[in-house]
Amino acid sequence: MVDHSSPLRPLGEGVPEDAARLAAALRELFSSLGLSVRRYASRTHRNAGAVSRYLNGTRVPPWDFVTELFIEVAKQKKAPLKQEAMELIKESHRNALRVSNKRLHEVQTLQDQLEEADARVQQAAIREQVLMEGLQLREQRIAELETRHVELSARRDKEIREREGTVAELALARETDSDELARLKSEVDQLRAELQRAKESSAVAEERCRTLEERLAAAEEQARAGHEAMESDKLEEAQRSADEAKALAEELRQQIADLKAAAEPAPPRPRNADEYLQSLEERAREKAQQLAGRPPELNVRDLIRFSVKGHNTQRYELAVALAKWSAPETVRGICQGLWDKGFSTVAQELAGHTAVEMSLADLRVLLPLLLEDGENGRQGRQLTDGALYHFAYFRSSSEVITFVRMLSEAGWTPWVNQIDTNCAQDRTADRLAELLRDLDPEAAYALIEMIVRLRRSRDIPGLLLQMEALELDAYLERLLSRLSEQRPDEYEGFLEAMELAKE
Repeated sequence: MVDHSSPLRPLGEGVPEDAARLAAALRELFSSLGLSVRRYASRTHRNAGAVSRYLNGTRVPPWDFVTELFIEVAKQKKAPLKQEAMELIKESHRNALRVSNKRLHEVQTLQDQLEEADARVQQAAIREQVLMEGLQLREQRIAELETRHVELSARRDKEIREREGTVAELALARETDSDELARLKSEVDQLRAELQRAKESSAVAEERCRTLEERLAAAEEQARAGHEAMESDKLEEAQRSADEAKALAEELRQQIADLKAAAEPAPPRPRNADEYLQSLEERAREKAQQLAGRPPELNVRDLIRFSVKGHNTQRYELAVALAKWSAPETVRGICQGLWDKGFSTVAQELAGHTAVEMSLADLRVLLPLLLEDGENGRQGRQLTDGALYHFAYFRSSSEVITFVRMLSEAGWTPWVNQIDTNCAQDRTADRLAELLRDLDPEAAYALIEMIVRLRRSRDIPGLLLQMEALELDAYLERLLSRLSEQRPDEYEGFLEAMELAKE
């Protein structure tokens, strides 16, 4: 209810223009409260007479009275006053104060300047804090990117080393084929020259045969005419010469046939790059099978020799060949031989290759064999742990799902848990997203829980991007929800890094 018991008094006489303008503005604000002067004075713990003088212009009020009136009006309207209106009243107050009391005006001016400077200090502090937080986020992002760059460089170097063998083999095969082609061309030229000489020799022999046959016919004619015995001897000699000439001609014909066969064009070369690469792959497979078929002790010796000499490409080729084409018992024996001779790292490397290259059925047989080796089981645990790590990191999602099912059916639950852990913690983001896509929902949600607990912070944004790219919306929502609950301090950073990666 509005209190009208003490209406505002009219403006005082002789009030300066600036003071009158200020009083009019204050009276307008005060009237919107619907309070009497006395009631307002009681509410704000001020003297009613002083409030009345402030409002009728006979005295310039202190600035805290004006700000207090602003606050009361804002409470009444439930909305702050417009900035423009407040600035106009402030300007009127300073002008009125300058006319009525220069000393107070100077004090007020200094207070205004102090407030402005303090506001700038606060703004500077806030901006400094914002910049500091932005700097920390970017430094963290730089550290994450540098770490990822190191990891990618290591992976790139590893892949380059792994492919060095194939590239070297292709280069060697190309060089060998070029040499072979040049040699064959040279041999063809030689054979053509020999063929030409053989044709010339054959023509000479044919001519001799014809001459001898003519002589033989003449001799036979003379014999029928009754020539003397001496002439008979000449007939026999001519017969022998003709027989020799025929034999020589037959021999020359055979030589010509052999030369023609030798001069036949070489087997057709591959018509395109695909056929050429396929032929190289077949040769590489045959070579790998031959390496794997050698006695195990010979392979142990070569692996050690390559390792000592730093021939990493040869060691890699031999290890991959053994992993892909050897029986589980053979691989187990080679690992044991390497370990016994002090080359445990090479043995673990071979176990890792088998996890990537060997068939799932053979790998299921190999793992228990490896676990049996070594004193106190240490060797077996290290070999199987390394194999399961490489399996979870490199194998396709379908192979992981199939092998986990095989292990579960065999009752090997610890290995199933280890594969799940390795996938959640270390599998690359793209392969982990594919695995989530191919799993049934129950298994996928269980894997997400492990990801939330085990995945490194720097790997989370990349996984979120891969899941988004594969449109795994339900799983992505579940992962974000669990991250916000269990890792709230990092959650905003995950989202910001994800958005930065999209730019």
